[in-house]
Amino acid sequence: MRKEKLAQGVKELRKNKGLSQEELAKNSGLSLRTIQRVENGETEPTGETLKRISTVLDLTPNELINWESKKEPLKETIKTKYEYLHIFDNKLVITKTAQINNLVEDYGESVNNAFKTLMVFLICIPIFATLAVIFYNIGKTGLAIYAGSFAFGFLVVAFYTILFTSGSSLIKRGNISKIMIKKALYFTSVVIVYRESGRLKERGLLLEKDQIDTMKDCLLSEKLIEEKNIKLKVNMFSFRNFNTALIMIALFYMLISKEIHQIGFYFGAITLFASVVLIIKMVIRSIGSADQKTTNA
Repeated sequence: MRKEKLAQGVKELRKNKGLSQEELAKNSGLSLRTIQRVENGETEPTGETLKRISTVLDLTPNELINWESKKEPLKETIKTKYEYLHIFDNKLVITKTAQINNLVEDYGESVNNAFKTLMVFLICIPIFATLAVIFYNIGKTGLAIYAGSFAFGFLVVAFYTILFTSGSSLIKRGNISKIMIKKALYFTSVVIVYRESGRLKERGLLLEKDQIDTMKDCLLSEKLIEEKNIKLKVNMFSFRNFNTALIMIALFYMLISKEIHQIGFYFGAITLFASVVLIIKMVIRSIGSADQKTTNA
């Protein structure tokens, strides 16, 4: 009976932490087969094995032995465009289905999608860099600047994606810095900013038009969001709109002056400007993370 109870506890706690059996084995310094035997109730772990597993699960060995399955009551489930947000007292859980089944699988799917996006960026970087060199060598300076700016832009976006975005399926409420609801020209999103591994990261959820009020009311009632962070009016002076205006001005100027050959130079300059702004945003966020870490210390 004790083995079965311990097996159930290890399995459920591992899943609650969003760990696979392989990750639990690696983090605890045990073999995968040992973890499988413990979770299947085939063996009762030794003191050292128990100590290693409990350390990874943030428990003492005694707490793990005496652990009872206590399901934290679910307070609310909200559907977004592609995912579901489940709200508990101490955590937020994001899943692909209406039921919380397998957080490891959900996290793996989110990471896989993020990896595919990142691969597109990493493939585009050498392609545009090569084009920039070719255009420069044949005397097409404008096109060289245009292609080079795109290579640089993709590189900056790739770094931003790696450092500051997340596909996490489980977020502890105590780690949340702020939650925002933002409306852009073509979509509305919920952005959860939280601390992970000493860095502020973002987890985004897209909303359909009929889901906005439900999300807003629920987050307000749970005191997860402040009124000032709900921005449901499109900001006409936002960076995205400013960048769009620059493109339109450049096009208008070229049509009037008939300097069509300069299109590469203008669009390249705009892309470089957007990349520099994103770099500044990353630096500010990194400094903010370091300051908060120092303050907490």
